[in-house]
Parts: sequence; C-alpha cells; structure tokens
Amino acid sequence: MKIKETHIYLILMLLVFGLGTCRSQGFFEYATFYSSVNMNTSMVERQDFVATSKGYSETTILNEFDYNIIFGIRKVARMDFEQKLETFYYGNEKSIADKTTLSRFNGWEYLFNYSFIRHRSQKFNNSDFWLRYVSDKIIAKAQVKKDDMRDLSFKSFDLRYRINKGALDISFGGVIRRHNAYHINPIEQIWENGESSFQQLAQSFGYNTNPVQGNQHWYNGSQLIATSNDEFYKHYFGAAIAQYNRNYLDALGGQNELSFVIGLSYYYYKENYWILTWANAMPIHKRLSKYSHQYTDSEIDLDLGFVAGWKITKNFGIFIEGTFIRFWEKEIFDCRFGFNYLIF
Repeated sequence: MKIKETHIYLILMLLVFGLGTCRSQGFFEYATFYSSVNMNTSMVERQDFVATSKGYSETTILNEFDYNIIFGIRKVARMDFEQKLETFYYGNEKSIADKTTLSRFNGWEYLFNYSFIRHRSQKFNNSDFWLRYVSDKIIAKAQVKKDDMRDLSFKSFDLRYRINKGALDISFGGVIRRHNAYHINPIEQIWENGESSFQQLAQSFGYNTNPVQGNQHWYNGSQLIATSNDEFYKHYFGAAIAQYNRNYLDALGGQNELSFVIGLSYYYYKENYWILTWANAMPIHKRLSKYSHQYTDSEIDLDLGFVAGWKITKNFGIFIEGTFIRFWEKEIFDCRFGFNYLIF
C-alpha cells in the first residue's frame, strides 16, 4: 500500500509527541507553537498582447494578492551570536541553528513548519519537518522537506558517530534519502524531431482543434483557448509539455538511495568575534530504486555553511553568512554580507 506524503507528516508529528510523552524531562520545554498570515500586493506584470482577427487582444496576467499562511512548532537553541529579533515567531525566520547538523546543546530539537503560499498567482505548499537528537557520541536526524518554489523535495534519516575535539566536531555514518525522480525529461521519450508535430502531441495531451475560416481553433475541453496554431504554440504548448512531464514524474513516485556521509563542524565564539562553519559531504551512493539519481557530473552531494562576525570597534562591525546545498545536482545557495556602523 502506498503511503501518502501527508500520512508521513502525521506519523512524524505523532512520533514527536510520543517521544515527548515518554521522555517527560523537558521535551516540550521552551518549545513554541506559532501561526501567522502574511499578505501583500503582488507584482504587476508587463503588458502582453496576442494577434487576433480583430487586431489584438490583451493577455496581461493580473495577479491576485500574495499570501503566506504558516503553522508550526519549533524547539531550536539559537547560537550564541543569534538574537531573537522579533517579539513573536512568524514562521518565516531564517536561523542558522536550523541549518546546522549540530546544536549548542545535547538532547532533542525539532522544527515542524508548514506554509501555504501564493506568489504571482502561483500556489505552493512548502514544508520543513525535522527531528534531531545529539549526544556526546551520536547524531540522529529525521527530516521531511518540500520546497515547491525551488523544486526540491526529499525525506531522509541521518545517523552518525560523533567525535568532539573542543571547537571541532567530526562525524561520519550513513543517510538514507527518498527523493523525486530528478533530471528525467519524459517528453523526450515521445518526441521525435522530424516525425512528431506539436499538433499531434497537443492532441495526445487532451487538447482538440477545429478548422475555422482557414485557421485552427484550439480547445481545452469545450473552452476555446486559441484561434490559431501560432497563438496556441506560443502561449499554451509549453505549459502542456510541462504538465505532461509533471504528471509522468509524479507517477514514478519517490526514489530511495543510501549514502555515506562525513561531516566537519567548527564553532568559536567570543563577544566581539565568532566563526561557525560546517561541511557535510556524501561522496558514495547506493541506488535502491530504479530511478534513483544517476550523476552526470560530480557525485558528491554537499551541505556547506559559513558564518562569521567581527565587532571591530564599539561602533563598527562586519559580517558574512552563507549556505550552499547541492543534492542530486540541484543547487540552492543563500549569501549575505555587509557592515554595521552605529552612531552614538
């Protein structure tokens, strides 16, 4: 029986509460339940037009307002250099402590964050659910992450042995991950250049056409969407291919792989200077499913981070923060740097 993703979320939620019941010593202490609704005016798109028998017709997209509805619970210890900048948690905070493998303290930490997003008329459901346990010798982390906006989705269980040498931490072990079928282009299986026309493919996708006064009128069901081949090809055919690819890949389901992981982490903190850096590398992989990712470039998956701050004087300080993830040849990075000068 296929387990739906929502069921996995529920199982992980129940696991957290069950562990909290079994380990009553502070499991929920300092945890925060939160929810928030954020709304704002969406981007105004550039004007767009298409040619019609009467001259032209405006097809400019009018976006409804953007929103982000967030629910969650978090218990994550902030690093020494981090401060809670707001009175309340909104759920869209970006904390360095959320991204590191290790924590400032041993014990249980967790984050369960779910977002309903509409951005420029596109709707996304983003989620990040993870549960982490750290001891002097063991690191364990279970995670379910779905980032529709960046097309990255996976589930993982990471178990490592830990060696601590003061500010330096070394860990190694295994991580099993379940991910979508990436870097597969299903349309290539049915498209043959010189043999298949876009009209034939479009009809196989469910569109239909009818000649009217020398032009082809295109319909999606009974709805007229284009009055010429050029109009359909320009505005609708690309979306039809994208939808075909999505449906095909969704039908393949999740793919499993087992990877060896080694991690290094260094953390040094003083009131006027701090540095935190980490590197997790997965250089060896065992494919457990038919469509597990086949690497065409580097086979090393990476999770890297670097944070540094320096209060040079009472008035002047500089900072740099950056994270980089490359999983299955998909890259996500975030970087910021600058200075503060306080006048007093």
